[in-house]
Amino acid sequence: MYSEQDYQAISAQYKSRLSAVCLPAAALLGLAVFCFVRRIIWLGIASTILCGAVCIFCMELFVLPVKHYRRHLDNVLHGRVRSTTGAFKEMEEKAVPREGVKYYPMMLSVGNPDNPEDDRLFYYDANLPRPDWKAGEIITVTAHDKAVGAWSREEKAS
Repeated sequence: MYSEQDYQAISAQYKSRLSAVCLPAAALLGLAVFCFVRRIIWLGIASTILCGAVCIFCMELFVLPVKHYRRHLDNVLHGRVRSTTGAFKEMEEKAVPREGVKYYPMMLSVGNPDNPEDDRLFYYDANLPRPDWKAGEIITVTAHDKAVGAWSREEKAS
C-alpha cells in the first residue's frame, strides 16, 4: 500500500507547506516588533493580530492535515506493526476522521464470523482506492494500532 517514496514525498510537502506559512508569519512578526520599537502602536497591534490569524488559519488548513498524514505513514512504515488474519466482514461506505486522517472502518473476523467477540476493527486509508474484497474472503492485514498499512489475500488450502 505504501512505500518509502510516499513517506519522502509527504515529508517534502510538509516542509514546503510549513515554510510557506512560517515565512509570512515571521515577516508580520518582524513588522510588529519594528512598529512597537518605533512606537507605531496601532500598526504593531494590527500586524500582531494578523500574524496570529495567519498562523492559526494556515496551520489548521494547510499544515496540520499533511502533518497528521505524515505521522500515519511513519507509523505504518516505521512503527510497531502487527499482522492479523481473518475473514473480511464489511467496510463502511462513509469515511471517518481518526487522529486527523480519514479512514474507512472495516471489520475482520478472526474466529467464528457469527460471534461478535471475534470481530476486529481496522481503519483503511480513505485516500487510497477501496479494495475489492468479498465478504468471507480471508485476508491478512498489517496494522499499526488499527490503521492498515499493508494487506494480502490468503490462498485457500485445498
